[in-house]
Amino acid sequence: MKDAFGAPQSLLVLGGTSEIGLATARRLIARRTRTVRLAAALPALTAAADSLRALGADVRTVPFDALDTASHEERLGKVFAEGDVDMVLLAFGVLGDQARDESDPVAAVRVAQTNYTGAVSAGLVCAGALQAQGHGSLVVLSSVAGERARRANFIYGSSKAGLDAFAQGLGTRCTARACTSWSYGPGSCARR
Repeated sequence: MKDAFGAPQSLLVLGGTSEIGLATARRLIARRTRTVRLAAALPALTAAADSLRALGADVRTVPFDALDTASHEERLGKVFAEGDVDMVLLAFGVLGDQARDESDPVAAVRVAQTNYTGAVSAGLVCAGALQAQGHGSLVVLSSVAGERARRANFIYGSSKAGLDAFAQGLGTRCTARACTSWSYGPGSCARR
Protein backbone atom coordinates (compact mmCIF):
# COMPACT_ATOMS: atom_id res chain seq x y z
CA MET A 1 0.00 0.00 0.00
CA LYS A 2 1.02 3.59 -0.40
CA ASP A 3 2.49 5.14 2.71
CA ALA A 4 0.87 7.96 4.70
CA PHE A 5 2.33 10.52 2.29
CA GLY A 6 0.91 8.78 -0.78
CA ALA A 7 4.22 7.36 -1.97
CA PRO A 8 4.13 3.83 -3.36
CA GLN A 9 6.01 1.27 -1.30
CA SER A 10 6.30 -1.17 -4.21
CA LEU A 11 6.98 -0.54 -7.88
CA LEU A 12 6.99 -2.67 -11.03
CA VAL A 13 8.88 -1.14 -13.96
CA LEU A 14 8.02 -2.68 -17.33
CA GLY A 15 11.02 -1.67 -19.37
CA GLY A 16 13.39 -2.05 -16.45
CA THR A 17 16.38 -0.74 -18.42
CA SER A 18 14.58 2.37 -19.70
CA GLU A 19 16.42 5.54 -18.70
CA ILE A 20 13.22 7.34 -17.77
CA GLY A 21 11.93 4.25 -15.95
CA LEU A 22 15.10 3.98 -13.89
CA ALA A 23 15.16 7.72 -13.18
CA THR A 24 11.59 7.46 -11.92
CA ALA A 25 12.50 4.44 -9.77
CA ARG A 26 15.44 6.34 -8.26
CA ARG A 27 13.17 9.28 -7.44
CA LEU A 28 10.57 7.00 -5.86
CA ILE A 29 13.23 5.15 -3.83
CA ALA A 30 14.35 8.53 -2.48
CA ARG A 31 10.72 9.00 -1.37
CA ARG A 32 10.53 5.66 0.47
CA THR A 33 9.65 3.11 -2.22
CA ARG A 34 11.37 -0.02 -0.92
CA THR A 35 10.40 -2.87 -3.24
CA VAL A 36 11.19 -2.63 -6.95
CA ARG A 37 10.65 -5.20 -9.67
CA LEU A 38 12.44 -4.52 -12.96
CA ALA A 39 11.01 -6.34 -15.97
CA ALA A 40 13.00 -6.55 -19.20
CA ALA A 41 15.48 -8.83 -20.95
CA LEU A 42 17.48 -10.39 -18.10
CA PRO A 43 21.06 -9.90 -19.29
CA ALA A 44 20.55 -6.15 -19.46
CA LEU A 45 18.93 -5.90 -16.03
CA THR A 46 21.90 -6.73 -13.80
CA ALA A 47 23.50 -3.29 -13.80
CA ALA A 48 20.14 -1.53 -13.46
CA ALA A 49 19.15 -3.69 -10.50
CA ASP A 50 22.53 -3.21 -8.81
CA SER A 51 22.28 0.57 -9.16
CA LEU A 52 18.88 0.59 -7.39
CA ARG A 53 20.02 -1.83 -4.70
CA ALA A 54 22.82 0.61 -3.88
CA LEU A 55 20.07 3.11 -2.98
CA GLY A 56 18.62 0.71 -0.42
CA ALA A 57 15.77 -0.89 -2.37
CA ASP A 58 14.89 -4.57 -2.46
CA VAL A 59 15.20 -5.16 -6.21
CA ARG A 60 14.31 -8.27 -8.15
CA THR A 61 14.42 -8.86 -11.86
CA VAL A 62 11.69 -10.36 -13.99
CA PRO A 63 12.24 -11.76 -17.48
CA PHE A 64 9.95 -9.78 -19.80
CA ASP A 65 9.72 -9.44 -23.58
CA ALA A 66 7.14 -6.99 -24.90
CA LEU A 67 6.89 -9.01 -28.12
CA ASP A 68 6.12 -12.27 -26.29
CA THR A 69 2.55 -11.34 -25.43
CA ALA A 70 1.63 -14.99 -24.79
CA SER A 71 3.91 -14.92 -21.71
CA HIS A 72 2.67 -11.65 -20.20
CA GLU A 73 -0.15 -13.06 -18.09
CA GLU A 74 2.03 -15.77 -16.54
CA ARG A 75 5.15 -13.65 -15.94
CA LEU A 76 3.41 -10.55 -14.67
CA GLY A 77 0.95 -12.65 -12.69
CA LYS A 78 3.91 -14.11 -10.76
CA VAL A 79 4.99 -10.60 -9.76
CA PHE A 80 1.55 -9.81 -8.35
CA ALA A 81 1.39 -13.24 -6.67
CA GLU A 82 4.55 -12.35 -4.68
CA GLY A 83 2.79 -9.38 -3.08
CA ASP A 84 0.90 -6.19 -3.77
CA VAL A 85 2.22 -3.75 -6.34
CA ASP A 86 1.41 -0.12 -5.57
CA MET A 87 2.53 1.28 -8.91
CA VAL A 88 3.17 -0.17 -12.34
CA LEU A 89 5.29 2.02 -14.61
CA LEU A 90 4.91 0.96 -18.25
CA ALA A 91 8.08 2.48 -19.69
CA PHE A 92 9.17 0.28 -22.57
CA GLY A 93 9.39 1.11 -26.24
CA VAL A 94 11.69 1.21 -29.22
CA LEU A 95 12.39 4.13 -31.51
CA GLY A 96 13.45 2.07 -34.49
CA ASP A 97 15.30 3.50 -37.47
CA GLN A 98 12.80 5.46 -39.57
CA ALA A 99 14.82 5.42 -42.80
CA ARG A 100 15.47 1.68 -42.59
CA ASP A 101 12.02 0.82 -41.29
CA GLU A 102 10.30 2.58 -44.22
CA SER A 103 11.93 0.13 -46.60
CA ASP A 104 11.68 -2.88 -44.27
CA PRO A 105 8.04 -3.51 -43.31
CA VAL A 106 9.04 -6.33 -40.94
CA ALA A 107 11.21 -3.90 -38.95
CA ALA A 108 8.42 -1.30 -38.96
CA VAL A 109 5.95 -3.86 -37.65
CA ARG A 110 8.39 -4.77 -34.87
CA VAL A 111 8.36 -1.14 -33.69
CA ALA A 112 4.56 -1.08 -33.75
CA GLN A 113 4.25 -4.45 -32.01
CA THR A 114 6.65 -3.49 -29.24
CA ASN A 115 5.26 -0.02 -28.61
CA TYR A 116 1.58 -0.77 -29.08
CA THR A 117 0.66 -4.46 -29.05
CA GLY A 118 3.11 -5.30 -26.26
CA ALA A 119 1.88 -2.34 -24.22
CA VAL A 120 -1.78 -3.26 -24.75
CA SER A 121 -1.11 -6.80 -23.54
CA ALA A 122 0.98 -5.79 -20.52
CA GLY A 123 -1.33 -2.89 -19.69
CA LEU A 124 -4.43 -5.09 -19.61
CA VAL A 125 -2.71 -7.77 -17.53
CA CYS A 126 -1.50 -5.20 -14.99
CA ALA A 127 -4.81 -3.31 -14.86
CA GLY A 128 -6.60 -6.56 -14.13
CA ALA A 129 -4.12 -7.45 -11.39
CA LEU A 130 -4.38 -4.00 -9.83
CA GLN A 131 -8.16 -4.25 -9.90
CA ALA A 132 -8.03 -7.70 -8.27
CA GLN A 133 -5.78 -6.47 -5.44
CA GLY A 134 -8.05 -3.46 -4.96
CA HIS A 135 -5.51 -0.64 -5.21
CA GLY A 136 -2.59 0.68 -7.19
CA SER A 137 -1.65 2.94 -10.06
CA LEU A 138 -0.82 2.20 -13.67
CA VAL A 139 1.39 4.86 -15.21
CA VAL A 140 1.88 4.63 -18.97
CA LEU A 141 4.76 6.60 -20.46
CA SER A 142 4.33 7.63 -24.04
CA SER A 143 5.92 10.29 -26.22
CA VAL A 144 5.18 13.69 -27.62
CA ALA A 145 5.76 11.97 -31.00
CA GLY A 146 2.29 10.47 -30.57
CA GLU A 147 0.72 13.94 -30.64
CA ARG A 148 1.46 14.70 -34.30
CA ALA A 149 2.93 12.58 -37.07
CA ARG A 150 6.32 13.87 -38.18
CA ARG A 151 8.22 12.85 -41.27
CA ALA A 152 11.29 12.00 -39.20
CA ASN A 153 9.58 9.38 -37.02
CA PHE A 154 6.02 8.69 -38.14
CA ILE A 155 6.28 4.91 -37.58
CA TYR A 156 7.30 5.38 -33.96
CA GLY A 157 4.89 8.29 -33.54
CA SER A 158 1.93 6.33 -34.85
CA SER A 159 2.62 3.51 -32.40
CA LYS A 160 2.72 6.01 -29.52
CA ALA A 161 -0.52 7.66 -30.76
CA GLY A 162 -2.16 4.25 -30.55
CA LEU A 163 -0.72 3.76 -27.07
CA ASP A 164 -2.11 7.13 -25.98
CA ALA A 165 -5.60 6.23 -27.21
CA PHE A 166 -5.39 2.85 -25.49
CA ALA A 167 -4.24 4.38 -22.18
CA GLN A 168 -7.01 6.98 -22.28
CA GLY A 169 -9.62 4.28 -22.88
CA LEU A 170 -8.19 1.98 -20.21
CA GLY A 171 -8.09 4.87 -17.75
CA THR A 172 -11.71 5.71 -18.46
CA ARG A 173 -12.67 2.08 -17.97
CA CYS A 174 -10.73 1.83 -14.74
CA THR A 175 -12.16 5.09 -13.42
CA ALA A 176 -15.68 3.92 -14.24
CA ARG A 177 -15.02 0.67 -12.39
CA ALA A 178 -13.05 2.40 -9.64
CA CYS A 179 -10.22 -0.09 -10.08
CA THR A 180 -7.12 2.09 -9.89
CA SER A 181 -5.74 5.52 -10.38
CA TRP A 182 -3.99 6.01 -13.67
CA SER A 183 -1.73 8.29 -15.65
CA TYR A 184 -0.64 8.38 -19.24
CA GLY A 185 1.33 10.39 -21.72
CA PRO A 186 4.58 12.31 -21.77
CA GLY A 187 3.77 14.11 -18.54
CA SER A 188 1.16 16.52 -19.86
CA CYS A 189 -1.85 14.39 -18.98
CA ALA A 190 -2.57 12.71 -15.69
CA ARG A 191 -5.68 11.74 -13.80
CA ARG A 192 -5.87 10.49 -10.27
